[in-house]
Amino acid sequence: MFLPYHQSVMSSLRQHNLIQYGLLIAASLLSYGGALYGTFVFDDSAAIVKNMDVRNVATPFHTLLRHDFWGNNLTDPTSHKSFRPLTVLTYQLENRLLGLNAGHMKKVNLALHTVICLLVLQLYQVLWHDTGHFRTSFWAAFLFTIHPVHTEAVVGIVGRADLLAAIGYLTVLLLYQHWLTNGRRYAVLVYPALSVLTVVSMLCKETGMTALVSCGAIDALHRINWSQRQHSFREFLHTHRSCFTRVFTLGCFSLATLLLRLWIMDFEHPKFHRMDNPIGACNSTTTRVLSQSYLYWLNFWLLVCPDWLSFDWALGSVPLVESFFDSRIFLIALFYGTIIALVACSTESNAKEITVAFALTIIPFLPACGIVRVGFVIAERLLYLPSVGFCYLLAIGCRRLIKRSVAFYVPLCFLCTMFILKTQSRAYEWTSEDLLFRSALRVCPRNAKVYYNIARLATDQGDRETAFQFYRHAIHLHPEYEAAHMNLGNLYRETHELDTAERHLRKAIHIYEPFPSAWMNLGIVQAARKDHDAALASYRRALELKPNYANCLYNLGNLYIDKQNSSMALRYWREAIQQNPRHSKAWANILALYDNRGRMEDIIRTSTLALSFLPNDTAILFTRANAFGKLGQYETAEELYQQIIAARPDHAVYRANLGVLYHRWGQRDAQAIEQYRAALRLDPNLRSAKTNLLKLMNAT
Repeated sequence: MFLPYHQSVMSSLRQHNLIQYGLLIAASLLSYGGALYGTFVFDDSAAIVKNMDVRNVATPFHTLLRHDFWGNNLTDPTSHKSFRPLTVLTYQLENRLLGLNAGHMKKVNLALHTVICLLVLQLYQVLWHDTGHFRTSFWAAFLFTIHPVHTEAVVGIVGRADLLAAIGYLTVLLLYQHWLTNGRRYAVLVYPALSVLTVVSMLCKETGMTALVSCGAIDALHRINWSQRQHSFREFLHTHRSCFTRVFTLGCFSLATLLLRLWIMDFEHPKFHRMDNPIGACNSTTTRVLSQSYLYWLNFWLLVCPDWLSFDWALGSVPLVESFFDSRIFLIALFYGTIIALVACSTESNAKEITVAFALTIIPFLPACGIVRVGFVIAERLLYLPSVGFCYLLAIGCRRLIKRSVAFYVPLCFLCTMFILKTQSRAYEWTSEDLLFRSALRVCPRNAKVYYNIARLATDQGDRETAFQFYRHAIHLHPEYEAAHMNLGNLYRETHELDTAERHLRKAIHIYEPFPSAWMNLGIVQAARKDHDAALASYRRALELKPNYANCLYNLGNLYIDKQNSSMALRYWREAIQQNPRHSKAWANILALYDNRGRMEDIIRTSTLALSFLPNDTAILFTRANAFGKLGQYETAEELYQQIIAARPDHAVYRANLGVLYHRWGQRDAQAIEQYRAALRLDPNLRSAKTNLLKLMNAT
């Protein structure tokens, strides 16, 4: 039995589409599947690991609406105004279901990227119908799937903001095109619906607000024959009245979306540090225009040849173009000349393809184009959406070559292979901070921030020699790098070189006076030198700049302990945990103070509250176990000690204290001896375990 012709064609198209979808999914897994492990890297730490909006799964959504992407209040003067509550909500939900696991979060990102690749293919197919044997839409979507410049957005977990915004953006474009091709009914409902989806996309990341602009641009470029001569401008408007009406309506809704975003920011520009974007902070218009044009070339080059990839492009990565005699002027001219040549060389048959592809490339890039000052020089993840248009332009070029000779399939396949291999390699570099930071040394050897991050990581790993070396090199490259001075000062404090530490901390404050962390760390150094009055003044200045500074409140409590004022110390430690309920050191100090005063009931009550925020904190559990032991509740204390030892089996002190508990308990001498011996196997020099074991052995 034969199917009718149209049913047979539809069945064949469905099978063909399924094959294309399968190939895109396979390409996505092949490119990124080998790097779905590792740790949180770079911005992941601030946006996810240290973000209380993510860590505290009970944080209500209305609180997220008052905070920026990093967990700071939008009204905070230091906030970058990056308002992405829906993205933060996905992190919070994932933490609630699966915990803070980098591998799980990267898998979610890969799933989102794969969905986007399928949506990109659908968009290409809706906008342009393939003719001939070369499937332009498929090859463009395939290049988009494997493009190495996407690695940061896919494998960097904070890149989820770009992925979610891209899904919203593409959904708006697809729904608008579907509405245009299916009768254009219910316009009263369609425009508000598309606006709501655009706002949703914008609440994932700011680039989502360009969706309606892209819809209008595609509509105007795709459906108006701009080359056709008209007798008059009035006739031209009349001929395309419906299209202009749609574009005007989309423009109004776009303006409303933009005003909403500015209202969220309280119509205030975020304040960025000059080092984050020297071009945006430049006072010379000529230098700013030339340097920004050079950045356009660099972004274009990253799309054409994505070998020069770095996690950060700040400071000395891209020197300013300050003169027309700079050799980079040639590259700027080449960039603009390439665009003009592409438009000029387009034929009547593919002119709309090229112009629409250009629109899809340029419009999503507008928020980062330098018209509004941003806090970065180049951000590779911001090329995610613009590459939708670029990949189609690349596929058009491949199609032209293959029309001349099918032999050009060979370089196309070679290009795809190189893209996949580069993406795999780059994704692997994003599995750890050490690999990521050191990979940037090849690309941006004069970027002081790269050396700073390597030094910071070395400090966390206990490698002080490397930390000293790289902090000094960062300062050598950028003498006004206040954060490097502060961290180097902290290193000198840890090695008890307090004079040198204070000199670097004061240098950091001299460079940037409203620097709360530097003031706090200066206070710590002054407290270590017993200059209590100076330390108190430094702490108070830090709290003026950052009133909710939990670490500073904690250190202020430590200062009052040094001054023998335990009531004031307790007050500031309590304020510290009010600002940050997960501040383990503040909890531990409060419990230690209660222990010194013999307030066992207060220890049990306070530790119960502390464990609701830090359920596995061994220091809190240890103090709680000791309190139960002193109260004679030995069975409860024993359970707590066993829980602690299970979590930290290599810690001798915990076993020694369990031995003390058994000793006090009575009729448990054998168990006490066993625990003392276990403690001494872990630490043969543990004096308390030796003394208690000898006493017990002599008694028996």
